[in-house]
Amino acid sequence: MANINDNIRGKKLFKSGSSGQLAVKGSDGEITISSEKATELSALTDISEIYNDEALFQTNKFLLKQIEDLRADVEELHAFTKAAFGKDSSQASSKGSKGDTGSQGPKGDKGDKGDTGATGSQGPKGNTGATGAAGADGKDGKDGSDASVSGVSSDVVVVVNSKGSTKTLEFTNGLLKTVS
Repeated sequence: MANINDNIRGKKLFKSGSSGQLAVKGSDGEITISSEKATELSALTDISEIYNDEALFQTNKFLLKQIEDLRADVEELHAFTKAAFGKDSSQASSKGSKGDTGSQGPKGDKGDKGDTGATGSQGPKGNTGATGAAGADGKDGKDGSDASVSGVSSDVVVVVNSKGSTKTLEFTNGLLKTVS
């Protein structure tokens, strides 16, 4: 792994000074040259003159080789940086591919059965249903023969109450006269 410095270690090859000034190294370590030479160097776009003049070529061939090596290095760095971080520095990120997922751990033991909950309270008693309609009256039976109840000699009314129903028996002269 490598770290990048906060500043570049190299110095500019030149910076422009005043007109007619001789080249001089300043306290900042940079070379200041005359404004005329700085303008001429800035305007250069073609180095074919060095290749075409044999004396210039022989004098500068080692420098030309070093410059070509530096140019190739910068080209490789440019391609690497673009591939690793993209073209937009505000969107730059570098991360490797996602690693493998680990295997699943063993299944845990089954827990004990929980206690039974308390019995709930009894619900409210329902309402009593409505009383049904009364059935039709039965037919009158045949008149029976006169009978007497022994021991009854006068008019008597007997009231019988059975299972919530009341019947009244009326006797006259020892005979059952009406049931209501």
